[in-house]
Amino acid sequence: MSSISALEKSRKITDVYDGGAVKENTVRIGFQRFRSGNFDLQNKPRGQPNTKVDKEDLMATVEVDPSQTTSELAAGCGVSDKTVLMYLKQIKKVKSLKGGYVMN
Repeated sequence: MSSISALEKSRKITDVYDGGAVKENTVRIGFQRFRSGNFDLQNKPRGQPNTKVDKEDLMATVEVDPSQTTSELAAGCGVSDKTVLMYLKQIKKVKSLKGGYVMN
């Protein structure tokens, strides 16, 4: 095993590939994997929350009560506000100045 630190290794890699090629933490994680015998270079899924929203359900919910906030819509769909905003944008719904959602 090498006594060179992850920082030194990342600097050597960066020197070879013209700067900014890899961050120290990436090197550290990679070498931890290699030391444990895991030579797979693919990232593993990380149990992130389900972000699937049925667009038809969301559209129907907005049509029934366009005055709902994104937080209320998110709670009803079981996702984050950010996810609801992304899907509202996809279905071309934007918040109007009067407080409801309208077609964009």
